[in-house]
Amino acid sequence: MEAAALNTPPAPPPEWLERIVLAAIPPAAREAVGGDLWETYQAPRQYVAEALRTVPLVILSQARRNLNFPALMLQGALSYSCLGTLATLALLPILMLLGAYQATARPAPRRAFRESILMAAFVTIVLLQLMTMHIATQLGLEHFNWLSLFLQALLLSPLLCLFRAGLILLGDRRTGSLSGAIAMEKLEQDYRAFAGRARRRNLAEGAALALAAACCFYFGWNLLPVRLFGLVGLYLLLHAAPRALPARGDFVSLRAQYQQELARQQQLRQFLWWLWFTPALVALNAGLIQAGLASGRPLIAVMGAIGVALLCFLVTALNREHGGRVQEQIGLLDRMREAMMPETAPPAISLPSSPRWQRR
Repeated sequence: MEAAALNTPPAPPPEWLERIVLAAIPPAAREAVGGDLWETYQAPRQYVAEALRTVPLVILSQARRNLNFPALMLQGALSYSCLGTLATLALLPILMLLGAYQATARPAPRRAFRESILMAAFVTIVLLQLMTMHIATQLGLEHFNWLSLFLQALLLSPLLCLFRAGLILLGDRRTGSLSGAIAMEKLEQDYRAFAGRARRRNLAEGAALALAAACCFYFGWNLLPVRLFGLVGLYLLLHAAPRALPARGDFVSLRAQYQQELARQQQLRQFLWWLWFTPALVALNAGLIQAGLASGRPLIAVMGAIGVALLCFLVTALNREHGGRVQEQIGLLDRMREAMMPETAPPAISLPSSPRWQRR
Protein backbone atom coordinates (compact mmCIF):
# COMPACT_ATOMS: atom_id res chain seq x y z
CA MET A 1 0.00 0.00 0.00
CA GLU A 2 2.80 2.41 0.83
CA ALA A 3 4.58 1.66 -2.45
CA ALA A 4 1.36 2.24 -4.37
CA ALA A 5 0.84 5.54 -2.58
CA LEU A 6 4.38 6.61 -3.44
CA ASN A 7 3.89 5.71 -7.11
CA THR A 8 0.60 7.62 -7.36
CA PRO A 9 1.15 10.85 -9.32
CA PRO A 10 0.23 14.07 -7.51
CA ALA A 11 -3.14 15.60 -8.27
CA PRO A 12 -2.98 18.40 -10.87
CA PRO A 13 -4.24 21.92 -10.08
CA PRO A 14 -7.86 22.74 -10.96
CA GLU A 15 -8.28 23.34 -14.66
CA TRP A 16 -9.88 26.78 -14.27
CA LEU A 17 -7.10 27.94 -11.94
CA GLU A 18 -4.39 26.63 -14.25
CA ARG A 19 -5.91 28.50 -17.19
CA ILE A 20 -5.88 31.77 -15.27
CA VAL A 21 -2.24 31.33 -14.24
CA LEU A 22 -1.14 30.30 -17.73
CA ALA A 23 -2.90 33.31 -19.25
CA ALA A 24 -0.93 35.59 -16.89
CA ILE A 25 2.44 34.11 -17.93
CA PRO A 26 4.06 35.66 -21.05
CA PRO A 27 3.94 33.31 -24.07
CA ALA A 28 7.73 32.94 -24.35
CA ALA A 29 7.99 31.52 -20.81
CA ARG A 30 4.56 29.94 -20.50
CA GLU A 31 5.59 26.35 -21.12
CA ALA A 32 8.60 26.35 -18.79
CA VAL A 33 7.11 28.35 -15.92
CA GLY A 34 3.74 26.63 -16.18
CA GLY A 35 5.43 23.23 -16.07
CA ASP A 36 7.45 24.16 -12.97
CA LEU A 37 4.33 25.40 -11.18
CA TRP A 38 2.48 22.23 -12.13
CA GLU A 39 5.26 20.00 -10.78
CA THR A 40 5.38 21.81 -7.44
CA TYR A 41 1.60 21.85 -6.98
CA GLN A 42 0.37 20.73 -3.56
CA ALA A 43 -2.81 22.71 -2.96
CA PRO A 44 -4.71 25.56 -4.67
CA ARG A 45 -3.56 28.10 -2.07
CA GLN A 46 0.07 27.04 -2.43
CA TYR A 47 -0.27 27.12 -6.24
CA VAL A 48 -1.65 30.67 -6.20
CA ALA A 49 1.01 31.88 -3.74
CA GLU A 50 3.79 30.38 -5.87
CA ALA A 51 2.32 31.98 -9.00
CA LEU A 52 2.08 35.38 -7.30
CA ARG A 53 5.76 35.16 -6.38
CA THR A 54 6.95 33.90 -9.78
CA VAL A 55 4.79 35.42 -12.51
CA PRO A 56 5.56 39.13 -11.81
CA LEU A 57 9.30 38.42 -12.01
CA VAL A 58 8.79 36.56 -15.28
CA ILE A 59 6.78 39.49 -16.67
CA LEU A 60 9.53 41.96 -15.74
CA SER A 61 12.18 39.70 -17.25
CA GLN A 62 10.28 39.37 -20.54
CA ALA A 63 9.56 43.12 -20.63
CA ARG A 64 13.26 43.86 -20.25
CA ARG A 65 14.22 41.24 -22.85
CA ASN A 66 11.71 42.46 -25.45
CA LEU A 67 12.18 46.17 -24.76
CA ASN A 68 12.55 48.13 -28.01
CA PHE A 69 13.78 51.42 -26.59
CA PRO A 70 13.80 53.49 -29.84
CA ALA A 71 10.26 52.38 -30.77
CA LEU A 72 9.07 53.01 -27.21
CA MET A 73 10.52 56.53 -27.20
CA LEU A 74 8.94 57.27 -30.59
CA GLN A 75 5.57 56.01 -29.39
CA GLY A 76 5.95 58.10 -26.24
CA ALA A 77 6.72 61.22 -28.29
CA LEU A 78 3.65 60.63 -30.48
CA SER A 79 1.51 60.07 -27.41
CA TYR A 80 2.85 63.24 -25.80
CA SER A 81 2.09 65.34 -28.89
CA CYS A 82 -1.44 63.92 -29.21
CA LEU A 83 -2.59 63.20 -25.65
CA GLY A 84 -0.35 65.13 -23.26
CA THR A 85 1.91 64.31 -20.34
CA LEU A 86 -0.42 62.36 -18.05
CA ALA A 87 -1.69 60.08 -20.81
CA THR A 88 1.89 59.41 -21.93
CA LEU A 89 3.02 58.48 -18.42
CA ALA A 90 0.08 56.07 -18.18
CA LEU A 91 0.62 54.64 -21.66
CA LEU A 92 4.34 53.85 -21.48
CA PRO A 93 4.01 51.10 -18.81
CA ILE A 94 1.17 49.57 -20.84
CA LEU A 95 3.36 49.49 -23.94
CA MET A 96 6.17 47.85 -21.98
CA LEU A 97 3.70 45.30 -20.62
CA LEU A 98 2.48 44.53 -24.13
CA GLY A 99 6.10 43.97 -25.14
CA ALA A 100 6.43 41.36 -22.40
CA TYR A 101 3.51 39.45 -23.92
CA GLN A 102 5.01 39.44 -27.40
CA ALA A 103 3.70 36.41 -29.25
CA THR A 104 6.06 33.61 -30.21
CA ALA A 105 4.15 32.89 -33.42
CA ARG A 106 2.14 34.74 -36.00
CA PRO A 107 -1.50 35.44 -35.10
CA ALA A 108 -3.95 32.87 -36.39
CA PRO A 109 -5.88 34.01 -39.50
CA ARG A 110 -9.21 33.72 -37.69
CA ARG A 111 -8.01 35.95 -34.88
CA ALA A 112 -6.54 38.47 -37.35
CA PHE A 113 -9.83 38.74 -39.22
CA ARG A 114 -11.75 39.02 -35.95
CA GLU A 115 -9.58 41.95 -34.87
CA SER A 116 -10.16 43.68 -38.22
CA ILE A 117 -13.93 43.24 -37.94
CA LEU A 118 -13.92 44.55 -34.36
CA MET A 119 -11.92 47.62 -35.40
CA ALA A 120 -14.34 48.40 -38.24
CA ALA A 121 -17.31 47.82 -35.92
CA PHE A 122 -15.83 50.25 -33.39
CA VAL A 123 -15.55 53.00 -36.02
CA THR A 124 -19.10 52.34 -37.25
CA ILE A 125 -20.52 52.46 -33.72
CA VAL A 126 -18.75 55.76 -33.02
CA LEU A 127 -20.23 57.33 -36.16
CA LEU A 128 -23.67 55.93 -35.38
CA GLN A 129 -23.50 57.35 -31.87
CA LEU A 130 -22.54 60.75 -33.25
CA MET A 131 -25.49 60.62 -35.62
CA THR A 132 -27.91 59.84 -32.79
CA MET A 133 -26.54 62.82 -30.85
CA HIS A 134 -27.43 65.09 -33.83
CA ILE A 135 -23.94 66.59 -33.86
CA ALA A 136 -23.85 66.52 -37.66
CA THR A 137 -27.08 68.51 -37.91
CA GLN A 138 -25.84 71.07 -35.41
CA LEU A 139 -22.68 71.58 -37.43
CA GLY A 140 -24.60 71.99 -40.68
CA LEU A 141 -23.55 68.66 -42.24
CA GLU A 142 -26.04 67.49 -44.84
CA HIS A 143 -27.74 64.12 -44.45
CA PHE A 144 -26.38 62.90 -47.80
CA ASN A 145 -22.81 63.62 -46.77
CA TRP A 146 -23.38 61.97 -43.42
CA LEU A 147 -24.92 58.90 -45.06
CA SER A 148 -21.97 58.61 -47.49
CA LEU A 149 -19.56 58.85 -44.56
CA PHE A 150 -21.46 56.15 -42.69
CA LEU A 151 -21.43 53.84 -45.74
CA GLN A 152 -17.70 54.34 -46.11
CA ALA A 153 -17.29 53.23 -42.50
CA LEU A 154 -19.25 50.06 -43.31
CA LEU A 155 -16.69 49.26 -46.04
CA LEU A 156 -13.86 49.30 -43.50
CA SER A 157 -14.50 45.71 -42.43
CA PRO A 158 -13.83 44.06 -45.83
CA LEU A 159 -10.95 46.44 -46.53
CA LEU A 160 -9.21 45.68 -43.24
CA CYS A 161 -9.83 41.95 -43.73
CA LEU A 162 -8.27 42.16 -47.20
CA PHE A 163 -5.30 43.97 -45.69
CA ARG A 164 -4.78 41.26 -43.08
CA ALA A 165 -5.27 38.53 -45.70
CA GLY A 166 -2.56 40.17 -47.83
CA LEU A 167 -0.19 40.21 -44.86
CA ILE A 168 -0.86 36.53 -44.15
CA LEU A 169 -0.31 35.49 -47.77
CA LEU A 170 2.84 37.58 -48.03
CA GLY A 171 4.18 36.03 -44.84
CA ASP A 172 3.41 32.50 -46.09
CA ARG A 173 5.23 33.21 -49.33
CA ARG A 174 8.33 34.52 -47.53
CA THR A 175 8.51 31.79 -44.90
CA GLY A 176 11.64 29.72 -45.40
CA SER A 177 11.87 25.97 -45.23
CA LEU A 178 13.75 25.34 -41.99
CA SER A 179 13.95 21.74 -40.88
CA GLY A 180 15.00 20.05 -37.68
CA ALA A 181 18.44 19.07 -39.00
CA ILE A 182 20.55 21.06 -41.43
CA ALA A 183 24.15 20.98 -42.58
CA MET A 184 26.36 23.84 -41.46
CA GLU A 185 27.10 24.78 -45.09
CA LYS A 186 23.38 25.13 -45.78
CA LEU A 187 22.88 27.24 -42.64
CA GLU A 188 25.73 29.52 -43.74
CA GLN A 189 24.06 29.93 -47.14
CA ASP A 190 20.73 30.79 -45.50
CA TYR A 191 22.40 33.34 -43.23
CA ARG A 192 24.24 35.00 -46.12
CA ALA A 193 20.99 35.22 -48.09
CA PHE A 194 19.21 36.76 -45.07
CA ALA A 195 22.08 39.20 -44.50
CA GLY A 196 22.05 40.23 -48.16
CA ARG A 197 18.31 40.90 -48.15
CA ALA A 198 18.52 42.88 -44.91
CA ARG A 199 21.49 44.89 -46.18
CA ARG A 200 19.76 45.84 -49.44
CA ARG A 201 16.53 46.77 -47.65
CA ASN A 202 18.36 48.88 -45.06
CA LEU A 203 20.35 50.70 -47.73
CA ALA A 204 17.19 51.48 -49.71
CA GLU A 205 15.34 52.72 -46.63
CA GLY A 206 18.35 54.72 -45.46
CA ALA A 207 18.52 56.49 -48.82
CA ALA A 208 14.74 57.10 -48.73
CA LEU A 209 14.95 58.56 -45.22
CA ALA A 210 17.84 60.81 -46.23
CA LEU A 211 15.80 62.02 -49.23
CA ALA A 212 12.77 62.61 -46.99
CA ALA A 213 14.92 64.61 -44.55
CA ALA A 214 16.25 66.74 -47.42
CA CYS A 215 12.72 67.39 -48.69
CA CYS A 216 11.49 68.35 -45.21
CA PHE A 217 14.43 70.74 -44.82
CA TYR A 218 13.86 72.25 -48.28
CA PHE A 219 10.17 72.94 -47.67
CA GLY A 220 10.87 74.36 -44.22
CA TRP A 221 8.94 71.81 -42.19
CA ASN A 222 9.49 71.00 -38.55
CA LEU A 223 13.16 70.38 -37.81
CA LEU A 224 12.40 67.45 -35.49
CA PRO A 225 11.41 64.99 -38.28
CA VAL A 226 14.28 66.33 -40.39
CA ARG A 227 16.82 65.44 -37.69
CA LEU A 228 15.14 62.15 -36.85
CA PHE A 229 14.93 61.01 -40.46
CA GLY A 230 18.51 62.07 -41.08
CA LEU A 231 19.93 60.27 -38.03
CA VAL A 232 18.00 57.06 -38.70
CA GLY A 233 18.93 57.14 -42.38
CA LEU A 234 22.61 57.55 -41.48
CA TYR A 235 22.38 54.64 -39.04
CA LEU A 236 20.78 52.41 -41.68
CA LEU A 237 23.49 53.26 -44.19
CA LEU A 238 26.39 52.65 -41.81
CA HIS A 239 25.55 50.25 -38.96
CA ALA A 240 22.26 48.42 -39.57
CA ALA A 241 23.55 45.55 -41.70
CA PRO A 242 23.82 42.09 -40.07
CA ARG A 243 27.27 41.02 -38.94
CA ALA A 244 29.44 39.02 -41.30
CA LEU A 245 30.17 35.40 -40.53
CA PRO A 246 33.40 34.72 -38.63
CA ALA A 247 36.24 33.12 -40.52
CA ARG A 248 36.13 30.01 -38.35
CA GLY A 249 33.12 29.06 -36.27
CA ASP A 250 31.00 26.15 -35.19
CA PHE A 251 27.34 25.32 -35.71
CA VAL A 252 26.18 26.57 -32.29
CA SER A 253 27.82 30.00 -32.61
CA LEU A 254 26.49 30.41 -36.16
CA ARG A 255 22.97 29.53 -35.02
CA ALA A 256 23.21 31.98 -32.10
CA GLN A 257 24.41 34.78 -34.39
CA TYR A 258 21.55 34.04 -36.81
CA GLN A 259 19.01 34.30 -33.97
CA GLN A 260 20.52 37.52 -32.62
CA GLU A 261 20.51 39.21 -36.03
CA LEU A 262 16.94 38.10 -36.73
CA ALA A 263 15.83 39.66 -33.42
CA ARG A 264 17.82 42.85 -34.10
CA GLN A 265 16.35 43.28 -37.57
CA GLN A 266 12.86 42.66 -36.16
CA GLN A 267 13.28 45.44 -33.59
CA LEU A 268 14.66 47.73 -36.27
CA ARG A 269 11.71 46.94 -38.53
CA GLN A 270 9.25 47.65 -35.68
CA PHE A 271 10.81 51.08 -35.13
CA LEU A 272 10.89 51.89 -38.85
CA TRP A 273 7.22 51.14 -39.37
CA TRP A 274 6.32 53.63 -36.66
CA LEU A 275 8.81 56.13 -38.07
CA TRP A 276 7.34 55.99 -41.58
CA PHE A 277 3.83 56.59 -40.26
CA THR A 278 4.90 59.38 -37.89
CA PRO A 279 4.35 62.28 -40.37
CA ALA A 280 0.81 61.07 -41.12
CA LEU A 281 -0.01 60.72 -37.42
CA VAL A 282 1.40 64.18 -36.64
CA ALA A 283 -0.52 65.69 -39.57
CA LEU A 284 -3.79 64.11 -38.45
CA ASN A 285 -3.27 65.37 -34.93
CA ALA A 286 -2.37 68.91 -35.94
CA GLY A 287 -4.66 69.27 -38.95
CA LEU A 288 -7.80 67.58 -37.65
CA ILE A 289 -7.77 66.87 -33.90
CA GLN A 290 -6.13 70.03 -32.59
CA ALA A 291 -7.64 72.26 -35.29
CA GLY A 292 -11.12 70.82 -34.75
CA LEU A 293 -10.96 71.32 -30.99
CA ALA A 294 -9.59 74.84 -31.34
CA SER A 295 -12.30 75.90 -33.82
CA GLY A 296 -15.15 74.32 -31.89
CA ARG A 297 -15.80 71.59 -34.47
CA PRO A 298 -15.76 68.33 -32.51
CA LEU A 299 -16.79 66.23 -35.51
CA ILE A 300 -13.55 67.09 -37.28
CA ALA A 301 -11.59 66.15 -34.16
CA VAL A 302 -13.43 62.83 -33.93
CA MET A 303 -12.64 62.07 -37.58
CA GLY A 304 -8.99 62.79 -36.91
CA ALA A 305 -9.02 60.51 -33.87
CA ILE A 306 -10.58 57.73 -35.98
CA GLY A 307 -7.87 58.22 -38.60
CA VAL A 308 -5.15 58.00 -35.94
CA ALA A 309 -6.71 54.82 -34.53
CA LEU A 310 -6.84 53.21 -37.99
CA LEU A 311 -3.21 54.09 -38.74
CA CYS A 312 -2.09 52.71 -35.38
CA PHE A 313 -4.06 49.54 -36.10
CA LEU A 314 -2.31 49.15 -39.48
CA VAL A 315 1.16 49.66 -37.98
CA THR A 316 0.39 47.21 -35.18
CA ALA A 317 -0.85 44.62 -37.68
CA LEU A 318 2.33 44.98 -39.75
CA ASN A 319 4.54 44.61 -36.69
CA ARG A 320 2.59 41.65 -35.29
CA GLU A 321 2.65 39.73 -38.57
CA HIS A 322 6.34 40.35 -39.21
CA GLY A 323 7.33 39.89 -35.56
CA GLY A 324 5.42 36.63 -35.24
CA ARG A 325 7.07 35.24 -38.35
CA VAL A 326 10.52 36.19 -37.06
CA GLN A 327 9.80 34.62 -33.67
CA GLU A 328 8.78 31.40 -35.43
CA GLN A 329 12.09 31.39 -37.30
CA ILE A 330 14.02 32.00 -34.07
CA GLY A 331 12.18 29.10 -32.42
CA LEU A 332 12.92 26.80 -35.35
CA LEU A 333 16.58 27.75 -35.21
CA ASP A 334 16.65 27.02 -31.48
CA ARG A 335 15.41 23.48 -32.12
CA MET A 336 17.65 22.94 -35.12
CA ARG A 337 20.50 20.47 -34.96
CA GLU A 338 23.50 19.97 -37.20
CA ALA A 339 23.09 17.27 -39.82
CA MET A 340 26.23 15.27 -40.40
CA MET A 341 27.40 15.07 -43.98
CA PRO A 342 27.28 11.52 -45.39
CA GLU A 343 30.72 10.02 -45.59
CA THR A 344 32.05 8.30 -48.66
CA ALA A 345 31.11 4.64 -48.61
CA PRO A 346 34.10 2.26 -48.39
CA PRO A 347 34.74 -0.03 -51.35
CA ALA A 348 32.85 -3.28 -51.30
CA ILE A 349 34.81 -6.34 -50.17
CA SER A 350 33.90 -9.75 -51.55
CA LEU A 351 33.60 -12.13 -48.62
CA PRO A 352 34.15 -15.84 -49.14
CA SER A 353 31.07 -17.99 -49.13
CA SER A 354 30.19 -19.56 -45.82
CA PRO A 355 31.09 -23.23 -45.29
CA ARG A 356 28.57 -25.84 -46.25
CA TRP A 357 27.95 -26.88 -42.63
CA GLN A 358 27.01 -23.27 -41.81
CA ARG A 359 24.53 -23.10 -44.69
CA ARG A 360 22.68 -26.05 -43.19
